[in-house]
Order: sequence, then structure tokens, then C-alpha cells
Amino acid sequence: MSKQTNIEPVQGTGKKEAGANFGRPGHEQLVKGLSHPVRTRCLTVLTDRVASPRELSEILEEDLSNVSYHVRVLDELGLIELVGEEPVRGAVAHFYKAVERPLLSNDQWEKMPLEVRKAFSAYNWDVLIKDATIAIEKGTFDSRPDRHLTRTPLLLDSEGFARLSKAMDDLLELIFEEQAASAERRKESGEEAIHAVAGTALFVMPEADSAKR
Repeated sequence: MSKQTNIEPVQGTGKKEAGANFGRPGHEQLVKGLSHPVRTRCLTVLTDRVASPRELSEILEEDLSNVSYHVRVLDELGLIELVGEEPVRGAVAHFYKAVERPLLSNDQWEKMPLEVRKAFSAYNWDVLIKDATIAIEKGTFDSRPDRHLTRTPLLLDSEGFARLSKAMDDLLELIFEEQAASAERRKESGEEAIHAVAGTALFVMPEADSAKR
């Protein structure tokens, strides 16, 4: 579990002022950041929570020195930022979060090497499946009658695939807008936040014969 108490905010480090880009990471930063599976996994965790390298090593079941190295790379690329420090047994634990959720435009995604795309997709799909499994096991998945789950096999032409992909991009923007609006409404109402996960996917399936091989 993350230790999030007594974390001192870091101010005036000047690190990000030395040429790092603010806002959405650039294509080259993302390619380098996602080109190693450990960095991909670290970045995925840090988009959802603040964590130290030690916590990441425990979550990912990876060697601490290896995780610490990849966290430094992500920090140097400007994909994560130091947000707090905490004294721990005579040392100082550093806590990081993602600068911005690594959303990629279609153009950026097309420029990614295939192996990087495959690694990024595989890990994020694994995280989504784990989220759903935990929710089902804990009984929260079906706790609301308005929950949504569909699987729809399709036969499309290229134009239809592109149109549906664009519609899902638009839905993602709506999801983020509704999250922001919900935060504003909760400030007024005091309603407790509903911890939810939204997952959408559109992908090409192999032909039936090749899928059986």
C-alpha cells in the first residue's frame, strides 16, 4: 500500500525548468519511455497513483535497483515528476506521479515501432483484465444496474473501422469531461466519489482459421 502521509511537497527544485517540456509528452519522449516493458508498467501505475520506486518494485515484483533506474529515465524524459519526499530509516523516499496520462494521437501511434505498440497494448490490456477480475471477485462489478459491458463482433470496411475509431476517441474526451464535471458537482454535494474504470477497445481479429493455430 502506498504511504501517502507526511509527504513533503517539493518546491523550487528547478529540475523541470532546465528544458523539460510541460503538458502532453512529445512523440520521442513517449517512444523512449514506452520502449522498455518495465518503464511502460511504471508509467501505467504512476498515471493512477503517487508511488516511490520501492513501492513500484513491490507492485511490479521487480528488483528495486532496476525499477529505480527506469524511474530515473522516465523522470529525465519529463514523463513523470517528483511530487514529494519522506524520511525513511535515515534515507529519503522520493514519490512520483505521471506528468500527464500518456494518451497518443493516431499519428503518434502509427509512428511507434510495432514492438513498442505491442508491449504497450499487452500491458494495458492485462491491467484492464485485472481491474475487471478484482471488481467481479469483490462484488462491485455488478453492484450498479447501470453498469455497461458489451462485446460486439463486427464485419467492417476501412471507412467503417476509421469512423468507429474516431467515435471512441470522442467518447474518451467525453469521459474526461464528465470526470471533471463530476468533481465540480461533488464539491457542492459532498457526494463520495464512485471509483470506476472505463474501458473501450476496437481491434482487428485474425481470420478464424489462423486464430485456431
